[in-house]
Amino acid sequence: MKNKAPNTLNESHDFEGLSDRELAEAFIFPSIENTDKVEKKEDEDFWKERQQQFESRSKQQKIYDKLLQLKFQLEDYVTNQKYDADANFGFFLNEYINGLEKQDKQFAADIDVKPAVLSGYINNHRKPPHKIIIRLELHSNGIIPAHIWYRLLQKDKEHQIKTDEVMRKEESSHVKNKLQLFF
Repeated sequence: MKNKAPNTLNESHDFEGLSDRELAEAFIFPSIENTDKVEKKEDEDFWKERQQQFESRSKQQKIYDKLLQLKFQLEDYVTNQKYDADANFGFFLNEYINGLEKQDKQFAADIDVKPAVLSGYINNHRKPPHKIIIRLELHSNGIIPAHIWYRLLQKDKEHQIKTDEVMRKEESSHVKNKLQLFF
């Protein structure tokens, strides 16, 4: 029997002195350090593959990804109670145009407005009418719906109404016989 090759785990030199239970547990519950090494290698392989996929996206896919990201940022902002003066219509419009990798003049032609008018929207010197908001939805092929752009404008207006003390003082002179309710 000495010439016989090992055909069971017990006959292998690596497992000498281990009970059947220890051998079974070694295969069912591998050592933590081996498991950690395997998991680390799998993570590295996953992220390497993910990076390669990310870098090999087409220009159209990159633009689509940027627009989705912008849409989610817009939705998050308009549903959040916090107001940020820098996160206004002009800021998000500029982000949209940059995401398309277009010049302002090109984009102005795309939505049929003069470049100076577009500049007024971007720099918050003028508010866009509803037709421009509809054009933005149509231009994005529905990725960013008009109602989100509209809610962004409404958030600016709501903040202005809440905080414009000069306007409140002026309008207060037009109000007579204010309700005086006691609870």
